[in-house]
Amino acid sequence: MTNQIDYVLGDVLPEPGTAIEVADGVRWVRMPLPFALNHVNLFLIDDGDGWVLVDCGLGDTVTQELWTRVLENHLDGRPITQIIVTHYHPDHMGGCSWLLERTPAQLWMTRSEWLSARAIRLDDTEELLDGIVAFYKRAGLGDGDVADMRKLGNSYRRMVGPIPLTFNRLAPDTVLEIGGRRWVVVIASGHSPEHACLYCPEAELMIGGDFLLPRISPNISVWWNEPDGNPLQDYLRFLDSLDPIADDTLILPSHDRPYRGVKPRAVDLSEHHDKRLDLAAQVCAVPSTAIDVMNAMFQRKMDAHQVRFAVGESLAHLNLLIDQGRVIRHLGDDGAWRYVAA
Repeated sequence: MTNQIDYVLGDVLPEPGTAIEVADGVRWVRMPLPFALNHVNLFLIDDGDGWVLVDCGLGDTVTQELWTRVLENHLDGRPITQIIVTHYHPDHMGGCSWLLERTPAQLWMTRSEWLSARAIRLDDTEELLDGIVAFYKRAGLGDGDVADMRKLGNSYRRMVGPIPLTFNRLAPDTVLEIGGRRWVVVIASGHSPEHACLYCPEAELMIGGDFLLPRISPNISVWWNEPDGNPLQDYLRFLDSLDPIADDTLILPSHDRPYRGVKPRAVDLSEHHDKRLDLAAQVCAVPSTAIDVMNAMFQRKMDAHQVRFAVGESLAHLNLLIDQGRVIRHLGDDGAWRYVAA
């Protein structure tokens, strides 16, 4: 993927446990993650008597210790009064309950993201593990790798605190007034069920969450709870919908660095997935499993955590190819789906 974008702060990054100004009335916090993608960006919007926080980081002790420093030293003595969670994934939702216990904040998120967080956080059953195993067998994963997936189990529970019982709903028509400015909620799916971005036309600012990353594509995956879903189609529709966003808008992404250049970036992301679709179709010139497609897409050694995402990404492209009529599938005698050009 090319990069016709402008990193407005260059290589400047906030130190762990600090917050720096990234735009008028907006501060940037950066928390570590124990993955290949080793950080997540969180944003604080000045709301006069307090702060509105967008996303929370993981629910681990490292993040909690860093948040303690931010709360004590980098908020000018004012509390966090609202917490907006863009989506339910652990690096965004994980520390939410811990922060709610230590601030007077209320929680805001979309209904589908709250429901997803509640359902996954509470599910610790053998039925879930059996469903995970069946899903990866259908994808064509070998017995040893399938056993690793069962061992990983519901890793969400290990990274996310208890999900609050109540929340305030963000909907497609929601407009929030923060610090005297209007922030429009932009909702789409693909990376997650009902991901919320925040757009302030007046300030030409957009908090893009995981949907508008400047260097990598967000993971677009099919998961075991919706094996025939078509999340890639949803994501491409979101990219096509960005025309009303002003060209000079500063994008505040959840990973990497703030940038300008949302229109060429959207085109770049669309073209990236078009190439991946063509690659998957080429692999399926002969009957192939989702793992065969994954190996063509991701030609590097991956741990079990990364394989989960890579399988999901491969299935997302295959399900869209089926919807487009370019590929069909049949169930093999070994219990794995085989995909072949239509």
